[in-house]
Amino acid sequence: MSWLAERLPRLMAQRHETVADVARRLGIERSRLNNIVTGTALPNDNLIRRLARHFGEDPDTWVGHVKETDDGSPRPELPAGFLKVAAAADIPDGEMKIVFNDLVVVAKAGGRFHAFGNVCPHAAGPIGEGFLEGCIVECPWHAGQWDITTGQGLTAFATADIPVFEVRVTGEDIEVRLTPAVLRQYQGSGGGNGAP
Repeated sequence: MSWLAERLPRLMAQRHETVADVARRLGIERSRLNNIVTGTALPNDNLIRRLARHFGEDPDTWVGHVKETDDGSPRPELPAGFLKVAAAADIPDGEMKIVFNDLVVVAKAGGRFHAFGNVCPHAAGPIGEGFLEGCIVECPWHAGQWDITTGQGLTAFATADIPVFEVRVTGEDIEVRLTPAVLRQYQGSGGGNGAP
């Protein structure tokens, strides 16, 4: 477990604050802060500093701790474009998880991880809340279907292809290389400039 994922719940409990309370005070999305608290997302330096100031602690100390691994060595930087979005153990075969501010879905099919856009091009439905059968995902709203390996639409309600993203597993983490368009959409939604 990361330093931040251990520290934040303890500090919030001491101050009788919930994730919603802290998110509201800092002006960030609750889902983003929840991912940070559970250790599935790593905030950028700016947000780390804001969190430290919120709890009355030294921002530089927090940044230093967050950038260390569990053994105290410096955390390696992710290659350009790859972001940690989930723990591999959190997604069993045949299941999906919505990540990255509800913009991306990570699915595991046939023992392999796949990542694709969560927004249905037909009616903006949440594809990741739909159904996964093998490598075919179905939107829960109008039953549009896509191949998660290519993003190709397979039914009439799949009015356009969905984006697919490069995925890799590093240690116990799933990392996804997102497109500039998704990163801009994330930043435009208040997600900031760093990892989700």
